[in-house]
Amino acid sequence: MPPSKKNDQEKKGAQRIGNLVSQLMSRRGYAQSAVNDEFLAAITAAVGQGIANEITVGKLNRGVLKVFASDSVTIQELTFQKRMILRRIQSTMPQAKVTDIRFAVLTK
Repeated sequence: MPPSKKNDQEKKGAQRIGNLVSQLMSRRGYAQSAVNDEFLAAITAAVGQGIANEITVGKLNRGVLKVFASDSVTIQELTFQKRMILRRIQSTMPQAKVTDIRFAVLTK
């Protein structure tokens, strides 16, 4: 092993298990999946299971949560309830800092 790599590893030393688990979760996408489940639960509480079965939660980007629906009728219903959904997400998940929701039809 080249001396520079060995020195880098010696400097690093042991890592905390929490750091390793968090790195693994972010690499594998588990953290995003868990957060999406929380968003879906908050939306389900706001709109009911019937509509929630027709949606998929996308990514949160700069405070805007993307939600995909199976058809335009579902999007229309979600748009009517957007304020209530947003308030529910903001109250149950304030750490997410969601400021807006955008709806789109899920293309197959």
